[in-house]
Amino acid sequence: KNKKSRKPQALGLNFRAARLADVDLFPPDSMGCAGPTQYIIAINDLIRSFDKTTGQADGVLNVGTDAFFAGISGGNITSDPRIRYDRFVDRWYIIIIDVPAGHDDNSTLIAVSDSGTITNQTVWNFFAIPSGVGCFYDYPTLGVDVHALYIGGKTFCNSDAPNQDKAYVVRKSSILGAGPIVYTTFAGLINASTGTGLYVPQGVDNFDPNPTYGYFVAVDNATFGKLILRRITNPGGAPTISNNISLTVPSTAFPLDVRHKGNRNGREGRLDGVDDRLMCAHIRNNRLWTVHNIGVNNKGVSSNQVKITRNGCRWYEIDVSGLTPILRQAGTLFRETRRNRTTYNSYWMPSIMTNGQGHMALGCSVAGRNRRPDCSTAGRYRNNKLGNIQAGRAITRTGATYNPTADPGSSTRARRWGDYSYTCVDPCDDMTMWTIQEYCDQANSWGVRVCQLLANPPATPINVTPSYVAQGQASVDILIDGKRVKSSEFFDPGAGFNCRLQVSISGGVTVNSVTYLGPKQMRVNISTVGASAGKKNITVTNPDGQSVSVSDLLTIT
Repeated sequence: KNKKSRKPQALGLNFRAARLADVDLFPPDSMGCAGPTQYIIAINDLIRSFDKTTGQADGVLNVGTDAFFAGISGGNITSDPRIRYDRFVDRWYIIIIDVPAGHDDNSTLIAVSDSGTITNQTVWNFFAIPSGVGCFYDYPTLGVDVHALYIGGKTFCNSDAPNQDKAYVVRKSSILGAGPIVYTTFAGLINASTGTGLYVPQGVDNFDPNPTYGYFVAVDNATFGKLILRRITNPGGAPTISNNISLTVPSTAFPLDVRHKGNRNGREGRLDGVDDRLMCAHIRNNRLWTVHNIGVNNKGVSSNQVKITRNGCRWYEIDVSGLTPILRQAGTLFRETRRNRTTYNSYWMPSIMTNGQGHMALGCSVAGRNRRPDCSTAGRYRNNKLGNIQAGRAITRTGATYNPTADPGSSTRARRWGDYSYTCVDPCDDMTMWTIQEYCDQANSWGVRVCQLLANPPATPINVTPSYVAQGQASVDILIDGKRVKSSEFFDPGAGFNCRLQVSISGGVTVNSVTYLGPKQMRVNISTVGASAGKKNITVTNPDGQSVSVSDLLTIT
């Protein structure tokens, strides 16, 4: 909505990672993540790895999820995958549920790699968490921190078993080898009498290296405009869970099924809006970010008291540094129009991520009566006005219509779409982000698109102090000051990351070390032993590989 602000992250590598013909299933459940050298997708019945620099399939992983989990699934089909790369231990996690013929007594399956770069020699260890007799565990969510895995979901139990809406906390150290797995079950997350509680609890990723607590978060099962948090104490040992922690947010309403250009099956042929469950959540610097679908009107108002004409993506930033969470800001990505008609685009199936610089990216699908199903991205810089988000970068612009005969829709459910997406931050540089989204790639076919979201380049050096340094000195500190141009800035992710801020200086000057002091300043220790006299060129390279060079700011005397 912030029309005067700069657009968010520019698009980088952009490739189709899978399509309907690869799996012949609806929907794909768009899910993927970047690792040290690869981007790996895990969608319904397909795990496929790509070279992160080229976007080309590398041939290491190209396997159906049914086959991948066959040794632990009991021959059942599998569904609803989630994938994460864990920088803290250099491992990959893939979770999924199996689906028995009777749709009960299923399990949540977990695969853990023994390496960060997946090769043909990588060993995967497999584990299972049973749902309980008479119950089916659906829509598993995943969060990861240094202590544990946080798996939430929705439990459906038959008449002989009590409804046990529940979540699991898996001790991470127990699954980094052959096991056995150690996990704690937290049941009864929805109060049977009041209905209040976590509707589809979302496990929360946490990028902080020393978190005090783990978290689940969800919309309140009973009330619109309210989120519920549950805090996990001692997640890597003997976890305990807090009571419900309620947080009032701006009003919400259920999303609509989405109109799309070229639909030939009326209301039944629209695209499934699912509901208002949270789609993903993560914590960085004690701020919890999450996002979901909601229905809105032409001004972005979401309430059962207004006429809902389209879908928007509502996102939140919540301060969890204290025992009482505080809503710092909320915003909605939507199509604002003068009239409140159903003609205009909907944004839905969102996912959200922040990087080490504090910038946010949001990826989603977009469609409307005059637009075919596409995918798009939006974002905000950390210093934007609270609540503002900039939309305006289309990842795809399809010319194809979506009317698959195998999924015509029905009176009880529109055509399947989603059921979620994911946006991640690159674990090498902590500044590049990646999103995977669903779109119509050709007539009557869905595709999933992976798009790299580029950070801004380094600030332009404008001053060096001291600007004159004598030859023959083994160690001299200089300060480099930069000028920000269109949100460019210096950045370094810190110790533990493989990609770091770098400086090179021409004419035989050796750079001993680089210390990041802020977005516009760094301290560089140099040696002028063997350097020639005269003016020098300085090149600054951010961790993502983008560089800027200037001449004549430093002179060796």
